[in-house]
Amino acid sequence: MGTIIKAQDLSLNKPSGLLKPIIYCSSYINIEANATSINTILAKKLIKYEESRRTMQVEKCFNQVLSSFHDNVIIKDFDVMFNPAYKVDVLKIMILAYKKKPFSVIWPGKHENGKLIYAEKGCPDYKVFNVSDYDVTCIV
Repeated sequence: MGTIIKAQDLSLNKPSGLLKPIIYCSSYINIEANATSINTILAKKLIKYEESRRTMQVEKCFNQVLSSFHDNVIIKDFDVMFNPAYKVDVLKIMILAYKKKPFSVIWPGKHENGKLIYAEKGCPDYKVFNVSDYDVTCIV
């Protein structure tokens, strides 16, 4: 389901026309400067809920934050979503949110062998996502 595109093969004029979340895994263009950090905003929304209820609120809070930005916003710094206490599938949340509002993300980890990796092996927030299992487009 997922697609991996090499940066040099991507048309810079139409990255939003891919009809699924775009995940930038490399900084081939200066997208970082145009990206919006959401970690603090999202954490402030989640902290309002009791710890035991935050897992159920991650998706709702993410959608609220996303709705406050223009279409096709590029977001970065969403590490709070990887909190191991939340037990959520971050990519699934993003795919569902994309159906309501188009956006792209700068992946806060690395891409290797068709997998998106967050954190280092052995860390409590370590996660591996097989790109082929998700309806996303990764730009590497």
